[in-house]
Amino acid sequence: MAQGEPLIFKFKEGPFINYMSAYHQHFGGELKPESYHYKGGKTEIAGSSHIIADGIELGVAEIIHSEPFKMIRIPDSNPDLLHMVIIHTGFYTQAYANQLQQLEAESAKGIFFYNGLFPLSAEFPANTPYKSIVLKFEKGALKQLIPEVWPLINTMYNSSEGLAYHIMPPREVSLLVDDILHYHKGGFASKALIKARALEVLAITMKTIEQMDDDELNGLHIDDYNRLMRIKKHLLASLADSINVEAIADEFAISISKLNRDFKALFNMTIYKFYTHAKMDEAYRRLQSGQYSVTEVGYDLGYNSLSKFSEMFKKVKGISPSDVVPL
Repeated sequence: MAQGEPLIFKFKEGPFINYMSAYHQHFGGELKPESYHYKGGKTEIAGSSHIIADGIELGVAEIIHSEPFKMIRIPDSNPDLLHMVIIHTGFYTQAYANQLQQLEAESAKGIFFYNGLFPLSAEFPANTPYKSIVLKFEKGALKQLIPEVWPLINTMYNSSEGLAYHIMPPREVSLLVDDILHYHKGGFASKALIKARALEVLAITMKTIEQMDDDELNGLHIDDYNRLMRIKKHLLASLADSINVEAIADEFAISISKLNRDFKALFNMTIYKFYTHAKMDEAYRRLQSGQYSVTEVGYDLGYNSLSKFSEMFKKVKGISPSDVVPL
């Protein structure tokens, strides 16, 4: 492995034992049917699996690794098995249909709710504590446990295509995950307490999802992701133009409302904000090179007024464009 390249763990999506076995194959350590632990140098990995009810499993992970590492998950081809990752501590970047996203604790992407019908790769930075839980459940088991949520789940996952949602963790869920991670270390009645908290997490999260409107709850099929990647490429290739959302929607055969909704779901910002920030990123790059003046950059990026260019640059970057040009 070349210096700086991450360690790679590859396994098939499915029960939590698949995750723990991938670590065990690389590091060794102690692997049991319901737990895994490894400690060596600055690296420590602890995982445990808990059957919450028939068809519902909870996985708990605590990781700190001395090197960056990548987890590559192979699709499980099971449209009835759903997965819900809730990040408690830390962050990672995840590649889905060639798009990198950062999933982070207590953020709009703190919960990743998906089926296992598409490949995923997740990269974790070195020496950064990471803690999370993952709930894995059959649709039928969820229907039996929380029948009120069945119409929603049936709508969210109504096909055999890869589909994922990002959700902001409610405060109550974050506190319950605190408890799960505490009881994960053992102690009196820890297994019973973990199961109780996990059921609460599942129920509260499902209630939260049910209360979200269409603008807050958006799942993207792989076709949607690929189209958005083409739209992103189109935007970055035309930074000197003015943005025309209606023309983009026509060109890529998508309604304006779906374009705005999907774009915000993937990039966590409106298409206008993304485009403006991309312009200012390019302006910063050109100015920092010392090969362009403020006037040249402003006009090249489509601004007829240098005062408006400077105002927008300062709003986005926090400094004036003239302060970036090397002396």
